[in-house]
Amino acid sequence: MKMMSWNCRGLGQPWTVQELVCLSKMHRPNVIFLSETRQNKKYVESLRYRLGLKYVYIVSVQGKGGGLAVFWDENYSLELNKFGDHFIDMYISNGDGSKWRCTFVYGEPKASQRYVMWDLLRRIKPLGTGPWFMVGDFNEAMWQNEHFSRHKRSNRLMENFREVLLECNLFDLGFQGVPWTYNNKQEGDRNVKVRLDRAVACPQWSLLFPRCKVSHILSSRSDHCPIIIHLLGDPKVGKITKHLRYESYWEWCWMIKLSPAGLKGFMWNW
Repeated sequence: MKMMSWNCRGLGQPWTVQELVCLSKMHRPNVIFLSETRQNKKYVESLRYRLGLKYVYIVSVQGKGGGLAVFWDENYSLELNKFGDHFIDMYISNGDGSKWRCTFVYGEPKASQRYVMWDLLRRIKPLGTGPWFMVGDFNEAMWQNEHFSRHKRSNRLMENFREVLLECNLFDLGFQGVPWTYNNKQEGDRNVKVRLDRAVACPQWSLLFPRCKVSHILSSRSDHCPIIIHLLGDPKVGKITKHLRYESYWEWCWMIKLSPAGLKGFMWNW
């Protein structure tokens, strides 16, 4: 199974839609999540034909910004659980009968209101059960080394983000590719690059997909990178597969005061 998550920053321009269609044809995701569509429901719904995906669920745009959409094909069953302006919470059923929870998110863009988003995540945590996966644009970094700019990022805001993930028992799944997902595309000292888009999951979900791969794909049309999530199960017997996790894995060890080896046992026995 493949998923794609992208803050497309509006689907009003034909070249943005063209890039979306090209990404879909190139990577062939079974599920596509778009945030900041900035278009009405009828327009977004019509895109499923160009994407080659049969189904779509849309949270209509409010005002000039916002708008969420989840597209998926007939190979998987997606069942709506809850939704709001900043999230779509669904259950995904695989062909093998397994079922897990997937929350697609678009974080609060205003730093002063970001606590509202974290409170939202705390509230939706008990609204579902089973293995939990979350993906999208969180509009916040976890660590200072995910922020590339002449100015440092607020440690307090990043700490609040880490705390809510820990409370929800969600851990970063790492990535491949460039170390940022947002680029303001300004020159010189005004340039800012940050890892705002990511996939996180609980240890129970990671046991279902131990070889999950997250890749950052550069975009020419949006200031956000699309991220591709390749969900892979257990490797074949006799085949050894190594997957390098993002270095912040070690910082999580520090947060819960465990060594890396201790954390591995902790997650396995969760």
